Amino acid sequence: MFFLCILRVNLRAHRFFAARFDLTTERIIFWTYVAVGPFAWIVFAYLMSVGRERMTKLRQGKYKLPASPPLVSILIPAKDEGSHIRTCIERVLQQDYPAFEVIAINDRSSDDTGAILDELVRSHADSCEAGSDPARVGVKTLRAVHIADLPSGWLGKCHALDEGAKHAKGEWLFFVDSDVKLDPEALSRIAALAIDRKCDAVSITTTIQTEHFIEKLMLPLLAATWITMFMADQTNEDSEPDKALANGQVFLIRADIYNQVGGHAAVKDRIVEDVELMRLMKKSGLKTRFYAGRHLASTRMHTHFKQMLHGWARIFAGTSRGKIWPMLLAMPFFVVCVLSVYPILIGSIIFGATYWLVASLIHFIVMTICMGLMWVWSGNNPIYALLLPISVPIELWILGFSIRRAISGTIDWRGAQLSLRETTS
Repeated sequence: MFFLCILRVNLRAHRFFAARFDLTTERIIFWTYVAVGPFAWIVFAYLMSVGRERMTKLRQGKYKLPASPPLVSILIPAKDEGSHIRTCIERVLQQDYPAFEVIAINDRSSDDTGAILDELVRSHADSCEAGSDPARVGVKTLRAVHIADLPSGWLGKCHALDEGAKHAKGEWLFFVDSDVKLDPEALSRIAALAIDRKCDAVSITTTIQTEHFIEKLMLPLLAATWITMFMADQTNEDSEPDKALANGQVFLIRADIYNQVGGHAAVKDRIVEDVELMRLMKKSGLKTRFYAGRHLASTRMHTHFKQMLHGWARIFAGTSRGKIWPMLLAMPFFVVCVLSVYPILIGSIIFGATYWLVASLIHFIVMTICMGLMWVWSGNNPIYALLLPISVPIELWILGFSIRRAISGTIDWRGAQLSLRETTS
């Protein structure tokens, strides 16, 4: 009876397709779907595993600091970050690295950021004088630099970090964004790897903290799109001098190398200054690395959709240097290789097309596992990979908006209109 039911189902499916296509046409359509659906995702899964392997050295290796670790200057730019800066500074001061100084830069803040920094500096100085190990006083210092004006031709963050670097005494510069929460061993782990492997610059991805539904739904997907679209793992391939990415939220650079390439003055008008600085170093033949580091740091990026839309348009359009083709290539991938599975899976169930059902199930399973891992790797719940019919159309909207911004040559960010024109070189 079971086999008779299967036969009837297949006969109905055959009649359905035969009424619309001849057998040859159906086979062409089927194998085309197999190529752009299940097969494409199997290839993608392999490439994703290879790329991931290149970016996991911070977890795999056990690197040790030298007996006398070099002084590290931790630079933290802050503009209107009164709600985050205290937590950030306190976490930074908890680093177990034996010798560092902290330089916090108040970049023209209109809120209480400057006052909080001054209070933290006073309290840290008092605690050092009151009871800390005298041998450590002076190598775990906290200073605040206040900036009142922005020179023409500079973007704010670039200028803030440039000013902070002028006060730095360390052999290494460790750039940390004010909304980042560092694990106590973050600097030690990153510095140990950089020193042991003789790297000139190391940046890491972080855990993406999410609270609202739209953040949980979109931010891991957008970050994974950026990493995949611009081949982040190729940053670690010395044979690819033109391919490099960085995450300015956590970025360690040798001070002499930073000065050698011109520092932030060399990228003073670039809206993705971290990426451009890493590209500049790699093109100069220096050893750059970009690793997965969500176990060492976390950050909350964009808390509402408008901020997300403009923020990721800045990242996509800026990283592509105003070129639209990376976004144009990503959009058909999402339509053809992602969204195609749902109507085919539903149709094959309704019409009982067994071989279409098998192909679409393989497509769905491999795709869902791959996408779920992207949520896991960002520190989020992989259950949201089941909501791709909702998240992918939003992703397409953001990519389309990024294309419009790239064509117009301007980005709206934090109340200012930033130009992409300078980033096209």
